[in-house]
Amino acid sequence: MIKDLNYYNKKIKEIWPDESHIGKELIFYIKEKLDLNDLSLFVDNHKFSKEEENSINDFFEKKKNGIPLDYILQKSSFYQNDFFVDERVLIPRPETEILVDYINNLNLSPGMKILDAGVGSGCIGASLAKLNPETLIYGVDYSLAALQVAKINKQKFNLSNFYLINSIWLNSLKENMFDIIVSNPPYVAPFDPHLEELKHEPISALVAEQNGLRDFDLISSQAIKVLKKDGLLAFEHGNSQANEVRNIMINYGFKNIVLINDYQSQPRITLGKK
Repeated sequence: MIKDLNYYNKKIKEIWPDESHIGKELIFYIKEKLDLNDLSLFVDNHKFSKEEENSINDFFEKKKNGIPLDYILQKSSFYQNDFFVDERVLIPRPETEILVDYINNLNLSPGMKILDAGVGSGCIGASLAKLNPETLIYGVDYSLAALQVAKINKQKFNLSNFYLINSIWLNSLKENMFDIIVSNPPYVAPFDPHLEELKHEPISALVAEQNGLRDFDLISSQAIKVLKKDGLLAFEHGNSQANEVRNIMINYGFKNIVLINDYQSQPRITLGKK
């Protein structure tokens, strides 16, 4: 049987009758993976070759297992760049772009040192390094697997000002070293029901003890020493954690606390000065 897009759309409706987004994901996958366009798919009614069918069948098998499209494509768009991602790191979220926006708009001076604590794929640190080539951006992570992914993105964007360090948070860093520390640490509580939807993402990058607050406490306690005078600490956190994160930062001596909302007007980023 010769198979076209209509054939696969019918198949999607049979397997996932209540999940229309998978049809859109398939079209995106076909365009990215098979290098086909709207004209081929919707006007010329492209008939897929056996090799193309095998690729589409691979998409179906992975979607049946609940694997996110970004992992299937091994690519995720963040801050107008395509980052390499796989199941060693979290998929970048649009809300995190707000954190990059804020730091990038601070008129960073040449030679400033910025730390991305919990670098993961490198999406925060690499974006800042790409936008500010005269600054020095460091990415720290305890996970060697995550650092391997960050290294791929460092090389992909040819970032000579982006340095990667293996460390448990800020343990191995010198005092008064950084002008800015940014972090999107694990902040999901261990028994949060949303974890089922995130089962393919690395649990260690998602979950923190103390109802999701442990790493905010640990990083704040270290950052107050590692930051220079008047240095900035910026956290991304869950939308119900703003007050707790603010109190943690104040407890360790941070001042001038500022809260930033996300695109849904939910409090998602908290900043403070040493």
